[in-house]
Amino acid sequence: MASTKGLLVFIALCVGSALSLQCYTCTSQSSNTNCKTPTNCSATDTNCMTSIVAGGLGSISGASITKTCTAVCAATGFNAVVVSTSVSCCATDLCNTSGASSIKFTYTILAVALGFLGALMSQLK
Repeated sequence: MASTKGLLVFIALCVGSALSLQCYTCTSQSSNTNCKTPTNCSATDTNCMTSIVAGGLGSISGASITKTCTAVCAATGFNAVVVSTSVSCCATDLCNTSGASSIKFTYTILAVALGFLGALMSQLK
C-alpha cells in the first residue's frame, strides 16, 4: 500500500511538471542572447513576461532585459525622450524568445526623439 501511494505521488508530480508552462528567464541582462534559459514555471504561473527598459543620451545607451514566469501580466509600453519601457506577455511554452526587436524599435524611437530635441534646441539659439 505504501509503495502504491509513493507511485501515485510520483505520477502526480510528473504530470504536474509536464503540464506546467515553460518560459525563458533572465534578470537584468543587456543582451537577449543571455536570456535563453528555459524554466519550468509553477502551476500558478500562466504567462511568460518580457520586460525591457532602454535608454540613452547621445552615444551612450543601454538596455535591461528581464524575462520571467508570472501569474498575472499586463502588456504596457512607455516612451519618453531618453528612456522607454515595454512589457510583453504570452501564454505558450517558450513564447518569450525575442526581446531584440523591441530593443531595436526602442532605439529607433529614441534616436528620432533625440534628433527632434536637437533640432528644437538649435532653433532656440
